[in-house]
Amino acid sequence: MTTDGPTKFFDRVNWLADQGRVDEAIAMLRADADGGDFDDVDRIAGMLAGHGRLDEAIAEWRTAVDAGYPWAYSGLAGLLEDHATAEEAITAWGVAVEAGERGARQGLARMLAKAGRVAESESEYRSAIAAGEVEAGSALGELLGEQGRVDEAVEAYRIATDADGAVPWPLGELLEEHGRVDEAIEVYQSGVDAGHGHLRPRLARALWCQGRTDDALGVVRDGIRDGPAGAYMALGLLLAKSGREEELRAEFQRLEQTRALLELVELAKGVHKASHGDAAG
Repeated sequence: MTTDGPTKFFDRVNWLADQGRVDEAIAMLRADADGGDFDDVDRIAGMLAGHGRLDEAIAEWRTAVDAGYPWAYSGLAGLLEDHATAEEAITAWGVAVEAGERGARQGLARMLAKAGRVAESESEYRSAIAAGEVEAGSALGELLGEQGRVDEAVEAYRIATDADGAVPWPLGELLEEHGRVDEAIEVYQSGVDAGHGHLRPRLARALWCQGRTDDALGVVRDGIRDGPAGAYMALGLLLAKSGREEELRAEFQRLEQTRALLELVELAKGVHKASHGDAAG
């Protein structure tokens, strides 16, 4: 650290920008840039746009387009999505699609949906999936779910989760919302088995809602064995909601004896949530 701000590269770049010395910050970025690197252009254009210099930011991307930088059309479209009209962004994403940039159809579909052009958005998402961008299934699932087309939404979500390994909680949540809890449990369980431990609270909640309290507690205790203290909040919530006072008391005593203060606090939080009518998990 010096009297003129930090010396580490990105700390200094950000500090200069915060001080209003944007041109100096951009000069540092340009000096460090690797020719043709999307990230370099993105940083410079983003800084310009963030300081109200939108015309210069757009010019930065247009220069990158002319120079043949990879994904530059999408970079320009993304900038316009954040700072221009919907129609301008839609046009720009259309150009990125024509240029064959991966992900551009998803950007176009996203903007079409924002503009209320749902049928066109759906078509673009399906075209992206057909072109191998299977991750677009998640966004398509969300779009179809909002229209109440549940079976089609489930099918779309599964395209993403089965082929791309996407986190499956949106699919599980959709199934739960429509009373298909057994299917949601299968989705959450597959996610947990695939290493997505943060899905355990959702799995435990779904099991508890089906009256499978022991199974739900088993899921929570598995989470505790994995280490995070936050799992104790789910344990306290489940034990309190299930009226298992002796088990809850024993858990408090065990944690007090081992002086596991953080875990004690989380367990108490769970009991508090239960007393205020929160759902399990």
